[in-house]
Amino acid sequence: MTSSTAEISFYSSMNGGRIALMRFYAYIGLALGIAGLAMYGQSGYNEDAFLYQILSMQGLIWGGTGALLGSGVAMIVSAMKPAMLQGKVAGNTVPWFDGMLLMVTLAVIAAQFEPAREFITYEDQSNLLAPSIVMTMNMLLVFSAVTYIAYLFAPAEFIGRLATGTAYLGIFAAGTALLLRWHESYLFDMEIGHAPVSNLYEVFIFMFIITAAVYLSFERRYNARAMGAFVMSIVAAGVFFGIWLDSVGQGLIKPLVPALQSYWMKIHVPMNFVGYGSFAVACGAGMAYLVRYRLEAKGGTAKVLAVFPSLEQLDQLAYKAVAVGFPAFTLATILGAAWAAEAWGGYWSWDPKETWALIVWLVYGAYLHARVSHGWHGKALAWWAVAGFLVTVFCFLGVNMYLSGLHSYGRLT
Repeated sequence: MTSSTAEISFYSSMNGGRIALMRFYAYIGLALGIAGLAMYGQSGYNEDAFLYQILSMQGLIWGGTGALLGSGVAMIVSAMKPAMLQGKVAGNTVPWFDGMLLMVTLAVIAAQFEPAREFITYEDQSNLLAPSIVMTMNMLLVFSAVTYIAYLFAPAEFIGRLATGTAYLGIFAAGTALLLRWHESYLFDMEIGHAPVSNLYEVFIFMFIITAAVYLSFERRYNARAMGAFVMSIVAAGVFFGIWLDSVGQGLIKPLVPALQSYWMKIHVPMNFVGYGSFAVACGAGMAYLVRYRLEAKGGTAKVLAVFPSLEQLDQLAYKAVAVGFPAFTLATILGAAWAAEAWGGYWSWDPKETWALIVWLVYGAYLHARVSHGWHGKALAWWAVAGFLVTVFCFLGVNMYLSGLHSYGRLT
């Protein structure tokens, strides 16, 4: 490489870093602008209609101003301290923000095709658009899982790209459907409108987004495509359960029960499922580890083993997934305690949901302790990641379906 070529490459890298940093700060400014709208906006925070406040001209002014100020701060900071352009936080985070912005854009476009308000009734929700998009999501995610499995046996680049591409499309379809469902809940009545994280059907879709997104970020960074056969199979199993939920009426938009009519729901529930989704990815990595370990023990051919990431890499990916999910789940538990104190007058009641959430926290806390403090690696931790997710599934589903308590509003009945 000549000196002039190296110089061009250096400046290209610097400019790319500056653009990523500006976008990163713009997104932060946008979020702060929306927070400012809630606290200091002309009409103040309206629990029933804040979604529309954000999308109004007032929201555009507050959010747009925040984004412009954020970009300006990034330009000044990067000029004063160029070393910031080499940081990885902005580059790794911006694609997530870009994806969320694309989902919002797609939902806004889709909302233009909703039936007129006079043709929408609470009793008959069959003509709403979100269920059709959810069905599209179902087909994409199941197809992606099947294609990832096919990639294990026929690792052609085309098959791999098809699996990855349909997983991305499934994420965007899921995000668009959830946001559109949020809008649709307001079409019946402003008092019915609520964030789409209020029942099992909705949070399953949210977990699909988190699980697939965390996995795809690992695939892109670590070239771990074969792990998709295991992670996306978990997602596909969830898709079929979601279809069953819809068949028993859980897919209908319903008014919130009084216990859920709180701003805490919008932050506590999503953080919980960031944890659950990350633990699902750790489970997928653990299953892939165990399969490769068995193949190696049985003398599997080099061609078959070449498709899988190495045992060391799978062990590391399971750890990274838990390292993402555990802080999110911890924060969700703390937020849940704060919500409980506000709603029920106490931070902890040893309700079955709370008890099993503590068990999940202890399982993954012990996993991290064994890994970081005692240097555990390998097969034992792979089984731990799989077993930990089974505990998580019971906390998520088993408690809701079989146990009663203060969280009984989450049951299927």
